[in-house]
Amino acid sequence: MDGGSCGGAVGVPRVATVDDDTGSPAAPVGGVAEAAARGSRRRERTRTQLLDAAEHLLSERAPEEIRVEDVAARAGISAASVYVHFGTKDALVAAVTERVLAVATEALRAAYAADTSPLERFAGVGAAYLRLLLDHPVVVTYLNVTGGRGPRTPVEDEVVARFSRLRREFEQSIREAVEAGAIRPVDPEQLSYFLFGAWNGVAALALRRDELALPPARVEQAVIEAGLTLLEGLIPPS
Repeated sequence: MDGGSCGGAVGVPRVATVDDDTGSPAAPVGGVAEAAARGSRRRERTRTQLLDAAEHLLSERAPEEIRVEDVAARAGISAASVYVHFGTKDALVAAVTERVLAVATEALRAAYAADTSPLERFAGVGAAYLRLLLDHPVVVTYLNVTGGRGPRTPVEDEVVARFSRLRREFEQSIREAVEAGAIRPVDPEQLSYFLFGAWNGVAALALRRDELALPPARVEQAVIEAGLTLLEGLIPPS
């Protein structure tokens, strides 16, 4: 009798797979889904580490002054990983920019759309923008760099275009507050430019490395106190 026809279940061969990152044998068929999920989570962690490292460096230097090796060293990951996950340094910078712009757009448009009074909405937009600058100082550096030498890449063009749109939306929130009689009849465009410049200028103090430096906590306190003073002057007498 053929030994392969003996009673009992016939063994199912174990199919080996290969780990995408290491090239070593991975889990058998039964654990493939779990192994794939672990690999996906690992790749996402690596990608996030690289984005965080690049954003930190971009808050200190212009994009052209940063090397792939600098990003990898900051993240504690091999330089090869940058190319695996992003292909080029320009693509990494673009990914950082898109992530920050997405956060900025979501935060500020949520403040614009808040179901509150025009005055509260106007104040809320200012608070949201300040929080953005303190949490993502790369925005301050981007705007200062592009403002000083002009945008040089499509990524920098997009930064300027997106924040120009957000500035115009802030102008509209001021206009609505004026039309509702919540604040004095000021020029919405002029005030939006003044506040936009003031917030960016004060937030930039947190990035300085000299006697003019101001810690982020004190930057926030300074802007809040100045904002309250400004609001007192803008609110018409009852």
